Amino acid sequence: MADTQLYFAYASLLDPQQLAEAAPGARFRFSAHFPETRLVFVANGAGPVASLVESPGSTVWGGIFEVPLPEVDQLVQIEALERRAPTWEMKAVDRAGNKHDCLAFVADVAGAEPGKPSADYLGKMIRGARHWDLPAGWVVGLEDLAEDQPLT
Repeated sequence: MADTQLYFAYASLLDPQQLAEAAPGARFRFSAHFPETRLVFVANGAGPVASLVESPGSTVWGGIFEVPLPEVDQLVQIEALERRAPTWEMKAVDRAGNKHDCLAFVADVAGAEPGKPSADYLGKMIRGARHWDLPAGWVVGLEDLAEDQPLT
């Protein structure tokens, strides 16, 4: 694993097709969550995109992938298009309770306006969550978001 980087995908790159285009060598390892974290959507110039914010009692699920080091720079560039920057501030927790250092990307939400994700963007998140068998409650929450909110 020395020549790979663990990456936590929770937004549109959770979609297997999107991730395959961004990092063809990425391999799914397991599902995990960031505890005390909430999913938000912010309009940050790149359209409403997903990000993470601290929130006691909340959690955000995603997939942990092993990404070959030469492909990490490409992930950074793609995430930058959605104005998300790399962070190492949080540890992902797998279903067995083990903590993992992994690369995640977050938008600067300070002063950002909340936004509503497009149906396509949210659809990629839902497809990925289903494909990687994330917890049913998480998938249903994303589906409810798609049904309950008028999407752009």
